[in-house]
Amino acid sequence: MVTLKNPSPVVERGGQRTSGGSQRWLKSETAQKYGCGLVAATDLLLYLHRYGEGTSDFFRGIPEGPIPWEVYDYCADRLRKRYLPLLPPFGLNAWVLAGGLNRYFREYRLPCRARWGVPPGRLWQAMESMLVRDIPVILCIGVNFPFPRHKLGLYQGEGHCEAGATRAHYVTVTGLDKDWMRISSWGQIYDIRREEFDRYRRWHSCGFYTNLVWIKRTPSPAAAQRPQALPPRRSAPNGCAKA
Repeated sequence: MVTLKNPSPVVERGGQRTSGGSQRWLKSETAQKYGCGLVAATDLLLYLHRYGEGTSDFFRGIPEGPIPWEVYDYCADRLRKRYLPLLPPFGLNAWVLAGGLNRYFREYRLPCRARWGVPPGRLWQAMESMLVRDIPVILCIGVNFPFPRHKLGLYQGEGHCEAGATRAHYVTVTGLDKDWMRISSWGQIYDIRREEFDRYRRWHSCGFYTNLVWIKRTPSPAAAQRPQALPPRRSAPNGCAKA
C-alpha cells in the first residue's frame, strides 16, 4: 500500500485521541454539521506544516505530539473565518475549498498550488502521485446524482468489517493499494473498496462531485516574507499562534 510517510495529526480530548480532526469536536454548530471539508483542509495544512514544505506562522506553537482539541478547534475556526467559509446547508463548496487553500498558500509564501478535480480516468493515478509526494489527499464522496438514495460503504479492521456508510462528505486519503483506499474521517481510520467507489461515482454520483483536490508543488518564492499578523479577535489557547 502506498501511504503517507508520517501519521495524521492526533487530536486529544479528555483522554480520547483521534486520527485527524473530528467535526463532532468542533465548537461551532455549523462546523459540527457541515465542517467535513474544513476538517480535511485543517488536517492537510497541519500535515504540510509539520512534515512538508508548508511550514507557516499560522500554526506557530502547535505542539509536536497530540494536539489539544481546543487548539485544533481554534485553528480550524480561524481557517473557516479567513479562508474556508461554510455555507449551510451545502458546507464547503469545492471551488471555495481550492481557492481558500490557494489564498493560504499565497499569503504564507508556500510553494504549493491547489485546484479542484482531475479527469475521472486519472483519479487513482493522481491520488497515488500525491501520496508518493507525501501530500494528504482531500477527497469528496459526492452527492447522489440524480437520485439521493445511495451511500458508499466504509470498512474497518484487518477483516474489513462494515463500519458505516456515507455520501456528500469530504475525507482525507492516507493510503492506497490496488483494491482499497485508506481514509481518515470523523477522527477514525476507515477503508473504502476501490471497486465500490468507482461504481458509486459512475452510477450514484458523477465525476465532478466525486473528485479530489489536486495539489502540486511550485518553485519556492524568492523573497519568502511572512504576512504581518492580524490583531486577534479572541484569546488563543496555548499552542496556537494568534493571527
